[in-house]
Amino acid sequence: MFSLLTKKAMNEDAAKSFWSWFEEKEEWIINCIANRDSAFVWAIDERLKPVFPYFKGELEFQLGYNNEVGEFFFFHFGKKELIRDGETLGKMMPDEIAKRWQFILDK
Repeated sequence: MFSLLTKKAMNEDAAKSFWSWFEEKEEWIINCIANRDSAFVWAIDERLKPVFPYFKGELEFQLGYNNEVGEFFFFHFGKKELIRDGETLGKMMPDEIAKRWQFILDK
């Protein structure tokens, strides 16, 4: 039996994989930001989409890095599932990355 109601939930394995990838590529991401090279945007988007499999729209995020401090803005559009799962994703950020980056939920 199947339900017509599908649970809107994040893929936690994809979230762990995202942060592992981010940690591995952090220097490249920072260099892209410094050089105004948008290649990192598409790479992040590709790895972030599987974290939110229920969301069919375009995910929006913005990154900045100045004075050894990074900001990762994740936009939730006021959608309760994206707010909930965005908070979880932010909490999953590895401690080593969290020393240099802030994960910020925004509308």
